[in-house]
Amino acid sequence: MHVAMVTPEYMSWGGVGSYVMQLARNLPSEFEVHILCLDSGQKKLEDTERVKIHTLGTARDTFMYNNQFQVALWRSFRELNDAYRFDLVHSNHAQMADILLKVLGNEVPSVTTVHSTIGSQRMGTKASGLPLARLESSERMTMLLLPLLTTAERLYMRKCGSLIFVSEYIRDWCVRTFGVECPNQVIHNGIDTTMFGPRDLSECLHHFPRLKGVENIVLFSGRMVALKGIATALEAQRMIDPALKANFVFAGNGSQEQWRSMARHLGLDSSRCIFLGPVPYTKMPYLYPLASAFILPSYSESFPMTILEAMASGTPVIASAVGGVPEIMVNHRHGLLVPPREPRALAEAITSVLSDHRFARSLCIRARDRVQTRFSATVMAQRTAEVYRRTAEEYA
Repeated sequence: MHVAMVTPEYMSWGGVGSYVMQLARNLPSEFEVHILCLDSGQKKLEDTERVKIHTLGTARDTFMYNNQFQVALWRSFRELNDAYRFDLVHSNHAQMADILLKVLGNEVPSVTTVHSTIGSQRMGTKASGLPLARLESSERMTMLLLPLLTTAERLYMRKCGSLIFVSEYIRDWCVRTFGVECPNQVIHNGIDTTMFGPRDLSECLHHFPRLKGVENIVLFSGRMVALKGIATALEAQRMIDPALKANFVFAGNGSQEQWRSMARHLGLDSSRCIFLGPVPYTKMPYLYPLASAFILPSYSESFPMTILEAMASGTPVIASAVGGVPEIMVNHRHGLLVPPREPRALAEAITSVLSDHRFARSLCIRARDRVQTRFSATVMAQRTAEVYRRTAEEYA
């Protein structure tokens, strides 16, 4: 079966790109995957025996590049389909990358994975409390164009023939909001637990020499946008006992300047508040093991890959109890869950992990076992393959 996976991001800035890569690499051998994407420029995209890469332009982590990809896909798809005879198109929402194919007509059946929605993202951005002018450009454009995007999203969801939801939370959201009636099921995200796992620290420092000698690293990894709770993280750092010497490290795409400015305003020492900027996906397995704790203080999430990656890497996780996050881990068993927008609670959770190594170790052991048994890329790919076969049979 020939499957066209469409996504602006691939091995680049977001969770959807990670999802597509993990899925493509772990599908059964009967599937030949063609990834239709943008070239992020971070790493040369290369074909493998079963995964073919088709770049439809160059990528930037901006609102407009996603729209340009929608047009590029519409213009290129017919020619690609004539060449490879796709049996299925697999797209991802909330990007709506194939919206023109769905609305204007396409004879190839489709499966759409819903990672988030315009509404759930808006909820997280609004919860940040930041004024419009201080939002990252993609968040700002989403807020400004909200009526148009919401209308487009409703149309898009009605045109979907088969849906995969990454969490029970996001399925419930879509059922309430859109009245989803097409075939659908929840398939939780999964990761490669051989790629992400405990590693020798000297090997990790070879990839991140800047972090040599930095102890008690509290790591955030994700897009540097308001809904990820970066403001809460910075406020929490100020509340942690200086004797713990907690060093916060932020890794991710997006503008860092407003967060640097906020850190300075809060009086945080720049040597203990490190902004790495974008980190290639292939280097992330060497970053997580350097951290004493991983934090994701988001205001809205569906089923974040970064939590799975940190858990698999043997790094204690502290995350906001929002969206699908409680589906990933049980509080005080696989990690710590804290209320969103409560820096004091986040600071206390970080303190408990940094000051009690036995407790932190117990979290890590149970967390890695949970990812290996429930959230592996192999399990995700096998369940997705079943959806592919069923969808193709229905349209045969």
